[in-house]
Amino acid sequence: MNTITLKGNISEEQYNMAIKALEAIGLTIEISDKSELPEEVLQDIEIGWKQLRTGQGIPSSEVYRKARILCRKE
Repeated sequence: MNTITLKGNISEEQYNMAIKALEAIGLTIEISDKSELPEEVLQDIEIGWKQLRTGQGIPSSEVYRKARILCRKE
């Protein structure tokens, strides 16, 4: 199975034209609007949500501070 990812903003008309062109050359189109993340990533996201619900989150200002420090390192 091959996957085509459309990047950038295209109009609905352009999208429909692309679908019709692919169908015209005999390709089967399966449209999915959900991204497929690896199970490990989904588990990490769930852990993060649980931590937030139990008050273990950190303020966004702290995240930005740490990100600035990491971005300065070379």
